[in-house]
Amino acid sequence: MARMAAVSVGSNTVHALIADVAGGRIEEISRRALLSGLGAAVERYGRIGPDKQAEALDQLRQLVEEAREAGSSEILCGATAAVRRAADGPEFIGAAEAVVRLPVRLISGLREAQLSFLGTASTHSYRGRWLLADLGGGSTELVVAEGSIGLVYSSLDLGSAALAARHLGDPPTREERAKVRRDALAALREGPECEPERLVVTGGTSSTVPRILSPANPPAILSRTELLDLAERIDAEPAPQLSRRLEVPEARLRSMRAGVEILLMLLEWCRLDSLHVSHRGIRHGMLIARLQHHGEWWKEAVERP
Repeated sequence: MARMAAVSVGSNTVHALIADVAGGRIEEISRRALLSGLGAAVERYGRIGPDKQAEALDQLRQLVEEAREAGSSEILCGATAAVRRAADGPEFIGAAEAVVRLPVRLISGLREAQLSFLGTASTHSYRGRWLLADLGGGSTELVVAEGSIGLVYSSLDLGSAALAARHLGDPPTREERAKVRRDALAALREGPECEPERLVVTGGTSSTVPRILSPANPPAILSRTELLDLAERIDAEPAPQLSRRLEVPEARLRSMRAGVEILLMLLEWCRLDSLHVSHRGIRHGMLIARLQHHGEWWKEAVERP
């Protein structure tokens, strides 16, 4: 059994998974996320910028050090949508590699979809036709699947942090939410055609919403009605006040306001009334891909991963 870690620099968070890996099985030891807010900065300025870069690099260094202290024999590091889109993304990658003394791989949109599917399908594959949506701060990856086989992979320019920064005030107005829905629908029209029997969603919004709805017993399935009710609740007061009351970081809450709207649009697009929440995704997929493809886990698979 080997202890490994996967660290991803996303649009909302720098997130680390530490796991024991044996015989293709992944036994999760710990997960930790630090809010970076890169996606909002890139949406506003087109760049990460020196201040956000310094903050995210410190978070990355901290999580890599924790993985080393936990006894990880190998640590995989990757960056996704915000760094892909940033004009200073290559500069960030170079600085990150110098800070952690490890390769930091820039993961393409297609490979992000493949890795998210690998991680999620390991526990959430469905016998019939289903759709995986990895809703992140800067992009949304969609995978049409049949059982444990991914059929169509796509990455959309649709992220909760980006749409929140683009459209939403504090608290949002109905008109601002309508703009989020408009942009989300336009992005989804670029997605693969499908009529799934089940929608499985992973990512920060889908992981946070159940804890708000029921802190003691977070639901594994979210209904359209619950999401509509929640949208009204989180629009009712300014983010700093609501953040303290719900015990959700303010940056996460602001992004989640757009994320809930995207989840509702996904349900409408799929013609479904509920979605299933997965807490597995790209980092689990990174570890699985490392076991399958050895040193080239970040490269796009020519065939189904």
